[in-house]
Amino acid sequence: MARVLILSGAGRYGDAWHDFDETSAAVAQILTDRGHQAQVRRSCPEALDSLPEADLLIVNTGGGDPEEGWDFIPEWSRAHGRILDHVEAGKPILGLHTAANTFCDWDLWPSILGGKWIPGVSGHPERSYAVFEPMPEAEDHPALRGVDQVVCYDERYSNLVIDPLATPLLFHETGEEFHIMAWAMGNNVIYDGLGHSGRSYESASRRQLLCGEVSWLLNWRKRAAAAEAAEQKATERARQANSPVTA
Repeated sequence: MARVLILSGAGRYGDAWHDFDETSAAVAQILTDRGHQAQVRRSCPEALDSLPEADLLIVNTGGGDPEEGWDFIPEWSRAHGRILDHVEAGKPILGLHTAANTFCDWDLWPSILGGKWIPGVSGHPERSYAVFEPMPEAEDHPALRGVDQVVCYDERYSNLVIDPLATPLLFHETGEEFHIMAWAMGNNVIYDGLGHSGRSYESASRRQLLCGEVSWLLNWRKRAAAAEAAEQKATERARQANSPVTA
């Protein structure tokens, strides 16, 4: 059982287009059914006070009110620092849907997430039943285990700006163009653009995708240990190769 903190959009990081209470509750129920301890906290700086005790942070927050601006708020700056500490400790993050358009007052967030929504560039057609498929080169990615395709009622995000270091996982085809809908950033972060409303999570294939992403993210310690062991082996081989040969 893992401890999962779900940061749910409200206030500064809410918006007028998404029912974050609904979608966060749906995510929490899915993960609780899988045996995890999922805690939903509406987004305020104090919501991240317990982040050091969490195994996984799920960011389900929005872009705020575009008319409000982004005045500096010291309490939120410290809260962003807690997220950065979480990442630097190697612990995982799952960003959902509008996570690509949140924390607009924090310059580091897009580089942590691996991409972002650009107003006037990014967009989506009307919500509908849609098909999302694994990228051909990512079909064997463990986060997609058991996912042949995802069919759900949702938005098809298009023209997101994606970090070149990110690994695309899922795409959709709209208007004869292919658009990346989910990606992994390094070994500890996934962005999943699905989840506009609770209706998205009624789909069994969408729930399977979410659970696969969470399962892969929660294995971060094994990946870190394997990477450390591989580095130690490489260092030892280099040391032996550079050692003087004695008769």
